[in-house]
Amino acid sequence: MSDKSIGDTLREKRRLRGWTQEELAHEAGLSLQVVKKIEQGGTARLETLHQLARSLGVVTLTFVAPKSPEPRDDDHDVAVLSEIRAAITPPIGLRGLPMHETVDAEDLDLPRLNRAVEAMVRAYHSDRYDDLAGILPALVHSAHHHVAGLSNRSRHDALRTRAAIVGLAGRYLIQVRAHDLALTALHASLRDALEIDDTPLAAAAISGQAHAMLRQGRFAEVERLCADTADTLEPRISSASPDQLAAWGWMLLRASAAAARNNRPEEARDYHRVADAAAASLQGEHPTVDAKTFGPLTVKMKTVENALVGGTPAKALELAATLQRTVGITNEEWGRHRLDVARAHSLTGHPDQTVEMLMDLRRQTPQWLRYQQIARDIYRDVINAGSRALTDDQRNLADFLGICD
Repeated sequence: MSDKSIGDTLREKRRLRGWTQEELAHEAGLSLQVVKKIEQGGTARLETLHQLARSLGVVTLTFVAPKSPEPRDDDHDVAVLSEIRAAITPPIGLRGLPMHETVDAEDLDLPRLNRAVEAMVRAYHSDRYDDLAGILPALVHSAHHHVAGLSNRSRHDALRTRAAIVGLAGRYLIQVRAHDLALTALHASLRDALEIDDTPLAAAAISGQAHAMLRQGRFAEVERLCADTADTLEPRISSASPDQLAAWGWMLLRASAAAARNNRPEEARDYHRVADAAAASLQGEHPTVDAKTFGPLTVKMKTVENALVGGTPAKALELAATLQRTVGITNEEWGRHRLDVARAHSLTGHPDQTVEMLMDLRRQTPQWLRYQQIARDIYRDVINAGSRALTDDQRNLADFLGICD
């Protein structure tokens, strides 16, 4: 394994180009101080490394060096998530997996459990994360009891319910940035979906995995996973069902997002073009198993995202100006799109529009927004670049997002 640091690699690639630090900073749209600090051994956000990689014509992962993490204080979220962690990753002894004992363990009622799942899906899309945190552990335990206690066709249905529950848990855990635990939940969801041969449910679990892995910077893995899955799922468009098109289309969008972030723009465009063809065959937005949608608007929102990732924020704003939210688009997906637009405003020198959009998102989806690292990054950049004192509302927003002075 190479002992080269990110700074060493950056210096080497810059010199191969024959560039000075000033020239690299200009090409990447970064300050000279940032380039100097990275070459001296400083750390940087993945987005900054992507800008450097794009300017140097290499993949982003060129600058992701494997090493042990820095020591840090214990995270209080370890205790906060203990109940859901115990449900998803229980201890396993010599006698196998112990069941979670409850007084009503013999009271199996799958329709009642499914109604509870529907209520939790509504809570998820209403950003009621505290409700999810309190109820999901019990739902996971109940799903285990139903799978263990039912047989034949009823067990088949219980497996589908459990796959839906742990898949929902995985998506919730992504939102609260517990990505490794989310992946464990999504792997369990995938195993159940494969056991009952439920392809849409399995595709939803894979799409969720890709989402978590993108947040971990695992771009090459996500592209391979989703491209391979898309090849397996590829339907005949003329006869495909909306569910088939949606599952296939989301896999292509995930592959496109990974390629774009890894500075593979041609591949990103290729995946996106095929996803666009799949969406064109649908009449509007089609709901997916994991309660998202896929359709023309979803694809257009991801076009804006890729333009932003590709270093063309003005183009992202131009594309976004033509989009209007339609029925079915979730708060999560629309909010993510609005953050992309806010970021584009920031990069094009429009801080007032950026702040206005962040404040609007806080009013509309506060629980969702406070978990979005990109929102903190955007607002921190606006604050650092500003020359005026913050207003009371702006200081309140900084406190809400956890941005320290």
